[in-house]
Amino acid sequence: MTDWDWLIGDAVIGSILPPEYARYRRPVVEGLRHFLGRLRAGEIAGILAGQAALGPTATAEERLVDLAERCPVLHKIGQVLARDRRLSAELRRHLQRLESLPPTTPVAAIEAVLAAELGRLDRLGVTLEPPALAEASVAVVIPFSRHAGPEPRRGVFKVLRPGIEEKLSRELRSLEDIGAFLDDSCARFEIPALEYREVFEQVRESLVSEVDLAGEQDHLRRAAAIYADAPDVVIPRVLPYCSPRVTAMEWVDGRKVTDAGPLSPGHRRRLAEVVIESLIAAPALSTDEDAIFHADPHAGNLLATPDRRLAILDWSLAGRLGRGDRAAMTQVMLGGLTLDPGSVRDGLRGLSADGRLDDPALAAVTAEHLRTLRHGGFPGFSWLMGLVDDAVLRARLRAHSGLMLFRKVLHTLEGVVADISPDVQADRVLPAIFLRRFVSEIPARLAAPYRSRRFGTGLSNEDLAILLVQLSSTPARAFVENTLELLAALGGRPEPGL
Repeated sequence: MTDWDWLIGDAVIGSILPPEYARYRRPVVEGLRHFLGRLRAGEIAGILAGQAALGPTATAEERLVDLAERCPVLHKIGQVLARDRRLSAELRRHLQRLESLPPTTPVAAIEAVLAAELGRLDRLGVTLEPPALAEASVAVVIPFSRHAGPEPRRGVFKVLRPGIEEKLSRELRSLEDIGAFLDDSCARFEIPALEYREVFEQVRESLVSEVDLAGEQDHLRRAAAIYADAPDVVIPRVLPYCSPRVTAMEWVDGRKVTDAGPLSPGHRRRLAEVVIESLIAAPALSTDEDAIFHADPHAGNLLATPDRRLAILDWSLAGRLGRGDRAAMTQVMLGGLTLDPGSVRDGLRGLSADGRLDDPALAAVTAEHLRTLRHGGFPGFSWLMGLVDDAVLRARLRAHSGLMLFRKVLHTLEGVVADISPDVQADRVLPAIFLRRFVSEIPARLAAPYRSRRFGTGLSNEDLAILLVQLSSTPARAFVENTLELLAALGGRPEPGL
C-alpha cells in the first residue's frame, strides 16, 4: 500500500487550510487517503510518475495541483476552489491552472472518437483544425471549419476524453464511500453531523452530468432562449454535428474574464456587473417554475469577447432553483430587512427539504445573524448564504440540492468577480437589479391576486403591505434589542431570547 503522507499528510494539508477550517484537517487527510487508496495500480503509477517529474524542489501547492490534474473529481474541486480568497494566493495561483489546461489527449484519439460518433467528417463538410485548444476535467476542445451551409464557418468540438466515463464512475463511487466514512467518524473528528453521504451523493449526481453531453446540448439551447434578450451575453450556438459524446458549437472568440487586461477599469467593472446580472440575478429573479442556472462558472468557462460581451461556456453542469426556494429566500431577506426573527425562521423552514430542523438551534442561529444586521450589516445574498450555511451546520437544515449547488455558484463567483474588478461586489449590484425588476412588475401587480408570488422578485402584494407596516417599527425594534443586549452585557445577565 502506498504511503501518501508526503503528499497529503497532516503537515501538508494543515499548511494550506485557512485558519477557520483547521479543525477539518484530519477528515480532509483521511478522506483523501480513502480516495487515493481506491485508485487502480496504473492510476497510482501515473500519479507517482507525475510527482517525480516535478522534481525535489516542487512546493506542496504544485504537487497537490498535479494530483488534481490526474483525477477528474479532484480536478473539479480544484476549479471550484481556484478563486477562493480564503486560500493563500500561492495555492490559488496554482489551482487556477485547472481552469483550462494545455491539451494532452493525442489528436489521433480525438479523431477516433469523432469518427465513431459522427462518421467521416469530410462527408459532413467539416475539416478538423488541430491542435486542440484546451483540455478540462472530462473533455477536450478542438476547432473545426465548415465548407458550406448556413451555419457559422468556424466551430469547436467538445469531445469526451477516451475512457473518462469509467474513470469518473469509479472516482464517484469512492466519493460516496468517503461520505459514509465521515458519517461514521463525526465524533472522532469532532465535526458537525451533516449526513455527509447524502451531501456527497448530491455532488455525485452533479458530476455525473459532466459526461452527459446530450444534456449539455439541451442546456445550451435553453440558455440561448433565456439570454436571447440580454445584449451583453453570448451563448454558443449548438451545431448539428452532435452525439452523446460530442458537442459541436459555434466558435466564440475571447479570453478568460479574469485575464481581460486590455479593458479599462470602467469596462472591467461593467464586465463584473454583467457576470452578477447573468449568473446570479437572472436565475434568482426568474419567473420560471424551475430556473436553470450555470452551475460551474469558474473563470475558464467565462470569456470576455472582443466586443466586450460575456460568453458563458460549458453548460454540462447546470442546476435548477425552484420557485419555492426562491420565494423562501426572499422571505428570509425580508425578515432580515425588518429584523423579524419569525419571518426569517419561517423562510428557512421553507428552504428545508424534509422539514426536520432543530428549532432551538434555528432560533439561536437566527438571533446571531439578525444581531449582525442590527450592528450595521446588510441583508443581501452574502448574509443570506452565511445564514443558510450556519443553519445547515447547527440547525440540521437539509436544503434541496439545487439550492446547495447555487450556494456553490455564489461562492465561486465571489472570487471571480473580485478578480475581474475589486470595486464590484454582488451585494452592491443586486439590490439595484431587484428594484428595477420590481418596478417592471408594477403594471402586472395591479391585476394580480393579493397573495400571488408568481413574480420574479418572489414578493406578493400582501408581502409588500406587511413590509411597509413593519419597516416603520424596525428602527425602534433595533434600538430595543441593542439596548437589551447592552444591559445584559453590563449586568452579566443572559441576553433575552429574540
